[in-house]
Amino acid sequence: MDFFQNLNFSSANEDGESELIALSKASRILCLTGSGTRPLDMLMSDAQDVIALDLNPTQNALLTLKVAAFQQLEHGELLAFLGLSPMKDRARTYDLLRAHLPSDARAYWDRHLKVIKAGVWHQGKWEKLLAWNARFLKLYRRGAIDALMEAPDLEAQEAIWQQKFANSRLRALLEMIGRDWIWCWVMNEPAGEFLPNPAEVSRRLEVDFARASASFLFRDSDFATLIFRGRHSADGALPVHLREENFQRMRDHLPKLRIIEGGLADLAGERHGEMNTGAVDGFSLSDFGSYCGPDIYAACWRGVLAVSAPYASYCERIFMNDMPPPFASIHVDQALSDQLTAKDKAIIYRIRAGYTETATDG
Repeated sequence: MDFFQNLNFSSANEDGESELIALSKASRILCLTGSGTRPLDMLMSDAQDVIALDLNPTQNALLTLKVAAFQQLEHGELLAFLGLSPMKDRARTYDLLRAHLPSDARAYWDRHLKVIKAGVWHQGKWEKLLAWNARFLKLYRRGAIDALMEAPDLEAQEAIWQQKFANSRLRALLEMIGRDWIWCWVMNEPAGEFLPNPAEVSRRLEVDFARASASFLFRDSDFATLIFRGRHSADGALPVHLREENFQRMRDHLPKLRIIEGGLADLAGERHGEMNTGAVDGFSLSDFGSYCGPDIYAACWRGVLAVSAPYASYCERIFMNDMPPPFASIHVDQALSDQLTAKDKAIIYRIRAGYTETATDG
């Protein structure tokens, strides 16, 4: 099945707290749907509208399912239905939710009841890859993983990282997440085409994990938990929108969310009118640059600029395919970018934040 039809992402692999800081003044936020975590996290902002956009109808169907679960279930039931804690009969719970789904999402999930029964949170291709990699880590050196994830403080954690992970086979296993053959042949991801050579991947990940080991406790990061444990749990680190203290606010803000099928480049094309985004003053762009070369990257930014309000803020994540902004009307706030990168609990990303002007110059 084509990448843009697969359930590629289902949990959380970013740190929504960074986007919430970068887009704190936005009143209308547009973001890429992905696993649904990004737009749901953005509902914790003060924005009046959150628009979720994705070329992949499956990712949009996942977000629609998560919204229905938020609306109809209590917090503990929500986590269990998603797969973060045990539930005996998720299919029965789905029967309660399906009446609250639009017809296209209902038809999709009716055909994929096996994914529902297993708990959708860990069923994406990316999540299955990380679970597989975590099993290898556990088999190779479970004690080192436990020590890292249970470190009493940052000093101890940094020491464990340096002693047991840096320049070891354990680090080599972690670097699998950035190998082109994994992305191309295992994940069938377009992003594999744009990864740098293995030496550069190794260098980047070495710097990223070393920085992170001295910056925050890995056990407090849902991304690190997924990397080292292979799955999330209800009593562990969770993304912003799933934390119990945010549950009622999330429910209250769900009416602000609108889901659109399409891509960033479509915002400047023939479909611009039917997408009806209005003027947007906040963009959560994830790492879309991982999936394209310079021409498509510029086309996507042209779409962003086409719907930008004057001086709209943006937050872009950069994994390995680091391309400069294609237009002079995209301004980078380097101080904010560095600040967010240093604190971001998703470890592997550089964050580029700033503001846009509405005119393209190319």
